[in-house]
Amino acid sequence: MTSIYPNQLVSNLKPLPLLVLLWGDDAGALRQSAQQVIAATGVDPTDPFAAEKISLADLLSEPSRLADSAQTLSFTSPHRLIHITGISGDERADAITGLTNAVKTALAFPLSNVTIVIAVPKLLEKTSPLVKFIEAHGQALSVRFFTDNASDIATFLKTECNAAGVAIEPDALATLAAGLGADREIARREIEKLIVYAGNESPITVSHVQESLAGAIPADAFRLAEAVGSRNKTETDRLLQHLIHQGEDLTSAFSLVLRHLQSIKLGAELRAQNQPESEILKLTGKFKAPRNVQSDFLKQINTYPPSRLAVLSDYALDTLSQARSGYLDPNLVFSRALLGLSH
Repeated sequence: MTSIYPNQLVSNLKPLPLLVLLWGDDAGALRQSAQQVIAATGVDPTDPFAAEKISLADLLSEPSRLADSAQTLSFTSPHRLIHITGISGDERADAITGLTNAVKTALAFPLSNVTIVIAVPKLLEKTSPLVKFIEAHGQALSVRFFTDNASDIATFLKTECNAAGVAIEPDALATLAAGLGADREIARREIEKLIVYAGNESPITVSHVQESLAGAIPADAFRLAEAVGSRNKTETDRLLQHLIHQGEDLTSAFSLVLRHLQSIKLGAELRAQNQPESEILKLTGKFKAPRNVQSDFLKQINTYPPSRLAVLSDYALDTLSQARSGYLDPNLVFSRALLGLSH
């Protein structure tokens, strides 16, 4: 197949290609589209009998692995999924040569009912051997991504705000677009963070944007609050480790989680009064949050233990007292407290 552009991807996934190569400068869009292709296969990516992730490092150390995996039958799905991971865009030329050779070897076999997904940021050109090989192959698909310019990002952000039903001032939109890079995945995370940060204050102003982009509250802290509210201990632990690794002080994250749990408590009280969901979302500041955030929040109201919410204030004061005592590492105190709240 010849190379196509991202807006043509969906229409070219029926029938499913043997291999989809996603390449270009926009790393965030590449990752999002890789997930889109994976979803289109209908294969559960966690099913070890139907899906396999192969890191580039493993593939380079065992070049025949891709061909072997592509010829393996799926026992739990009519289709097989192979996802090549671990390509950052900083690899040396010989690594891409090794990847190219592995792909050529795999596609030399008569394959069927399998889709290989590869996303390669920054490293490929139109004349690269891998791109030329995929374009010449009748059952493989090459998708090229270009870096968004400021106008593209602004349009994307405006669309996201419209979809969430949130008003944003033109100057605020321009400030937000100027403060972000060309990575749409980062842009999407930042707009979600901004919407939650602004709460029920409308429209979103330049001040909201500046405060949000300043990083006073890291984006992962918002995800941490959601993980605790959903009682997802594994995700809570992962996010805690990431925040600590990034050198973040967990004080603001702990405060954000407490605020989120207080909203859950208020939501539970309103539900007990038979208030409609629209009113619950309005009074808890979630009315203009993205729909998936609203849905998750309403689920958390139903599932978070009322007994824990009843003692939340005392729990918070005790945690803050320990963190400020000078005898214990504050991040350790906050980590233990947040993991306890996520049970």
